[in-house]
Amino acid sequence: MTKPFINKRLSLVPVLTGVLILGLPGCNDENKASSTTNTPFSVHLLHIDDHHSHLVEEDYDLKFDGVETRVKLGGFARVAGKINELRNRAANPLVLHSGDALQGTLYYTLFKGDADVKLMNTVGFDAFELGNHEFDDGNAVLAKFLKQATFPALAANVDFSKSPDLKGLVKPYLIKEMGGEQVGLIGIETLKTLYSSSPGKDLTFSDEVETAKKMVKELEEKGINKIILMTHYGYTQDQALAKQVGGIDVIIGGDSHTLLGDLTELGLTSKGPYPTQVTSPRGEPVCIAHAWQYSYVVGSLSVAFDDNGLVTECQGNPVLLVGDSFQQWDTNGERKPVDAKTQANIEAIIANNPNIDIVKPDPVIAQQLAGYTEQVEELSQTVIGQAAENLLHIRIPGTHESGVELPNGSQIVPVVAEGYLWQLNSRNYDADLIIQNAGGVRIDLAKGDISIETAYTLLPFTNTLYVLEMSGAEVKQVLEDALSNYLDKGGSDGSFPYGASIRYTIEAKRPTNQRVTQLDIRDNAGKWLPLDPAKMYKVGTIAFLTNGLDGYSTFAQVVEDGRGIDTYFDYAESFVNYVKEVGTLTIPEETGVTYIK
Repeated sequence: MTKPFINKRLSLVPVLTGVLILGLPGCNDENKASSTTNTPFSVHLLHIDDHHSHLVEEDYDLKFDGVETRVKLGGFARVAGKINELRNRAANPLVLHSGDALQGTLYYTLFKGDADVKLMNTVGFDAFELGNHEFDDGNAVLAKFLKQATFPALAANVDFSKSPDLKGLVKPYLIKEMGGEQVGLIGIETLKTLYSSSPGKDLTFSDEVETAKKMVKELEEKGINKIILMTHYGYTQDQALAKQVGGIDVIIGGDSHTLLGDLTELGLTSKGPYPTQVTSPRGEPVCIAHAWQYSYVVGSLSVAFDDNGLVTECQGNPVLLVGDSFQQWDTNGERKPVDAKTQANIEAIIANNPNIDIVKPDPVIAQQLAGYTEQVEELSQTVIGQAAENLLHIRIPGTHESGVELPNGSQIVPVVAEGYLWQLNSRNYDADLIIQNAGGVRIDLAKGDISIETAYTLLPFTNTLYVLEMSGAEVKQVLEDALSNYLDKGGSDGSFPYGASIRYTIEAKRPTNQRVTQLDIRDNAGKWLPLDPAKMYKVGTIAFLTNGLDGYSTFAQVVEDGRGIDTYFDYAESFVNYVKEVGTLTIPEETGVTYIK
């Protein structure tokens, strides 16, 4: 489906007029170098971020006329299809990726970026800003990725000069000649990479804001007055940066997986307008755009400049990329393809909504991806470790279906939780404990070989690992929430809590919020200490629970309070990494649960 790419306009002329009348900074040669031409200039930015090796289309639920509808969303072949369509029609297009191409699916686990870089080369990105997860497997893996890339990588606030692996592979900025003008692209990487990933010790990271100031000054001294920051820094941080650094015209960002734009009619909630406008310290407008996550969206932003290089207009949309098949619930509670009338109605809604499009997959990318998908099916049989004995699963302590008594509950969930703890702490998150619901783990782990397929059958959902800052009192309340969900509220017994580096007694017949007793936390030395209600702990868990699902309302409140971060480590992939590390899994000496009916 072909649509006009100019849909929503953010006119900045009134802002600029006010600046000129008042004679505020931002309209003289000290702040913006003179344009080399009197002809107005525009650039069209096509961008994605945080695709995290999500290369194939995925099932997703949207709403059309208020009815929940299952669609096929995203996929790199659709990313390419939409970018090619817009690039062929746009004046002065730039195709940008704001980081975190890697980590998150089997396509990364098995190919370590090779599949991603091949498809990215085919798309033809003009620039790629490094994200924190590009460093997850160290400098050498990142270097292999970058050496295959036909696009430049940027990160101005990282010094690679002392790294044998990465020296010369990353630039601080890029100057693009287009339409008789020069456009500067500066890369800014988040400092959280130092504690959320595994960069080499031979790399030096500098402050994001101070580096941006330095790089803008350097470009302006070269006579460049159209400056785009490509950041992997987060939506909130981008807005703060723009208010502190003069000379920036546009920020194309990533890291926070932020959906922007008005998508309420489709059942989605965004964090702000697309684009978002803030004012720089010079009184100049800065336009900020993000493109959500996982190859779901292509951002399409047209930016116009006046003779002094000041932005006069930003206009465009985040475009959701969907296929042409739709399913809805029937009267029997089953998802079924929609009938012809409903299909036509959905297609009409999409045709009239600039924020979504039915996109035909690019055939070249589709063919390349098919080769990797075939390998995924074969390589998923790869053995990654051994189970020395059967590790049985049961949600609530009791009798397993095989007749084996499990008075302390599941044998496999605590092992999975230990895997999460290892993953987080091997990436410097310093988690103190893990809490995992029983329903998030689906099967027994049989004695014998453990394959990648086994891990993804054990943990089949779309989930990432979170780290939350919580008081000891909140940790206890999370456990109470989980128990109350099924004991008091008729909820699923899948909410029953297990964990790692935490142990407790549950007295099921006690009153609500008084069932968890004798609660201990294991310290880094392996010593068990009573939980301190006033102490702050770093708690690892899965994304599903941070939404308050299965009754975990305290987790949701902590995230709402801004005390949680999504690491974007896929939970199944994290378990795969753990099994590779330890080799052999055994029944844990204790599950951490003492259960009194």
